[in-house]
Amino acid sequence: MEMQHHIDIFQNQDKVLKESFALFKGESLGFLDEEFADVVTEILSTELTETTTKKAYADNALKLQSNKGLHTECEAHISPQDMMRFASYNIDLSRTHGIPFTTVIVTTQKPSVASYVNPSITFKPKIINLKERDADSVLAEIDRKLKAGDYSSINLLEIIYLPLYGSESGKTTAELLDTAIKLTPKIVTDDKLKQKKLHDLMTLLASTFIGVEEIKKIWEENMRILDDNPFKIVIENWAMDKKAIEIAQNMLHAGYDYEDISKMTGLDVDRIAELDSELQARVV
Repeated sequence: MEMQHHIDIFQNQDKVLKESFALFKGESLGFLDEEFADVVTEILSTELTETTTKKAYADNALKLQSNKGLHTECEAHISPQDMMRFASYNIDLSRTHGIPFTTVIVTTQKPSVASYVNPSITFKPKIINLKERDADSVLAEIDRKLKAGDYSSINLLEIIYLPLYGSESGKTTAELLDTAIKLTPKIVTDDKLKQKKLHDLMTLLASTFIGVEEIKKIWEENMRILDDNPFKIVIENWAMDKKAIEIAQNMLHAGYDYEDISKMTGLDVDRIAELDSELQARVV
């Protein structure tokens, strides 16, 4: 029963994300890479049926004006298992929608693995490390455009990803999220729903990389302009992850193997291996 609740939390988060992806239409992901400057024309279904008949969900699937697909994933740590899963998503999305897909993995760390290769398949996605970008210079450029009244050239999608950028002045992800939240009403001045969607998406995206206490603090400081739904989801999700970790630790003590623990908790095998190493270190 605990596991079912855990799954429901992620499905709820997925619904919020899908609603917010309406912002992608007419925009482009050119700020990530010139290769993706094509305009997004359609938000595609990310529900996939794998060969095991088990449903899976990719993060985002977009159709571009060039009739090609763009599959994006946001991952703090990219493991070999993640890479194999993303390769599977790419193939399934191409089959489901009948167009070729490019996979882009957005991260904030230098990845330890960059491809998935076996004798029959070579999968080499585009990996973009946002920490290599300077948020301060982007914010300065946005400020210049706002003062000039040049709102239309500000890419709303970059505002969503901005909290994950690096910062020459040393701003943290939480500080940049707070800045982006406060900046949104200045950029989108006449559409409260669009402001809400931007806040939803940037919060859910940044929550992958910052702690729940920081999320709570940002929520409290910006209550006047924020809807509480994404924050509740993040906090509930954190609580369920904490419970999953406790279950995994108990199962490790009892001698269960990693695969069985993964099936019971929803944690990936690499995370379970890290927990096992931590437990072993405490014993020593």
